[in-house]
Amino acid sequence: MYERYHIPMKIVEPRAPRIPEFTISRADNCINCGRCEQACIYGVHKRSESDPREMADPVNHLCKNCFRCVAECPQRALTMSNGAEYCSLGRGVWTPLRISTIWGEAETGKIPVFGAGYSGMFSGPHFDGMWTDMSEIVRPTRDGIHGREFISTSVDIGRLPLSLQFTPSGALRTELPPLLEIPIPMVLDLTRLRIKSEWMIRGIASAAKHMKTYVFADIDSLTQDMLSDYGDCIVPVIPPGKDVSTIELPNGTGMVELTVETSWKNDSKTLLSRFPEMVVSFRVKARKGIEDTVLEMLDRDIAVAHIDYDDDGEEHGASKRHASESLLAIHSKLVSVGRRDAITVMAGGGLAAAEHVPKSILCGADIVSLDKALLMALECRDCVECAASSCPVDIAAASSEWVEGRVMNMVGAWRDQLLEVLGAMGIREVRRLRGEVGRALFFDKLEEEFKAALVGGGRR
Repeated sequence: MYERYHIPMKIVEPRAPRIPEFTISRADNCINCGRCEQACIYGVHKRSESDPREMADPVNHLCKNCFRCVAECPQRALTMSNGAEYCSLGRGVWTPLRISTIWGEAETGKIPVFGAGYSGMFSGPHFDGMWTDMSEIVRPTRDGIHGREFISTSVDIGRLPLSLQFTPSGALRTELPPLLEIPIPMVLDLTRLRIKSEWMIRGIASAAKHMKTYVFADIDSLTQDMLSDYGDCIVPVIPPGKDVSTIELPNGTGMVELTVETSWKNDSKTLLSRFPEMVVSFRVKARKGIEDTVLEMLDRDIAVAHIDYDDDGEEHGASKRHASESLLAIHSKLVSVGRRDAITVMAGGGLAAAEHVPKSILCGADIVSLDKALLMALECRDCVECAASSCPVDIAAASSEWVEGRVMNMVGAWRDQLLEVLGAMGIREVRRLRGEVGRALFFDKLEEEFKAALVGGGRR
């Protein structure tokens, strides 16, 4: 019997002290009337357990910045300010808001709620300047996470046959290239994590297994026990310089990945001949002209192009195109030669929010790989000087069960938000979202068109 795909989620409490976004201070003129407790629906204000006649200190990490308590206090005894430690979190696209949002998603598995005063990121650079079409949001049946209309998030990994093929004798070829299917357009990438431990690898691999997706891990970091426990969901990543002719892969491995370097063309031929039953992925750093590199991979029968962007989602080197522009260039190039479905495009790097998943797919990716966001789910502070020995939350010491729960909660929350976007756009299958740039507005292009209209004859 058919069963709808579901990611089980449960509360997974943090291991480290919480860092509140806002700090509420109670002045000495407080008369303990309890109006703040009645006003706050988030549980920030409560009476003291030791003495119910007095108000306890505010639970700052629950504050959603709605200001109701401040506004309704008859004594004006409450003041609110930004948390100093919170403001020091992260850098680049990994803003304090995005990091704390991931913490909340990893704890509860729920779509985040923001209070009054949240202005949103309705314009800005790169993904922040993309507006998706929400024209179907008024229709009551377009309600993805509540189950009234089925929306598929399944995607294929590998090469889809583009036409019927025949043998020299005229017989129809029935063998198909290796093809995998996963129920969510997200895989987990351990190779880019700055801190790794055996328990982290086990926890993330276990999460991938439960979610029926894949986890990418350096082949040298995998023990025999890990392969026996999670081998069917692990994609071994072969590092540069490794002799691919001597690589041995365990039975049941469905996919293998090689890091692209100067000898990749010879290595691809060796890998394809040694493992014809596997999906072969090639990881390449995104640089200027990446779309031509993907075409070269296509010509050499590579099934998956894993495009690696930096932590801010930009290309490496001098060009510095953002993934939104780079993926559009790759997708357009493949479409122009009529071979878009002959290769799977996987994008990783700079995915700091749930909205970046549908926006990456809309720009042309088939799948995204989550990397740094996994560390954020484990309460990473994104310290400039990162080392396991000096980690303020000691991530490497976390148990595999705790890691598994936090990762599943975050991915589950991101999938629910993907369903919300697809439902609001009236799309019932995530495959249809790929490359649909007509279903999005790009702020920078709209701004250019508006300025051109003014200069070209509009009112001055």
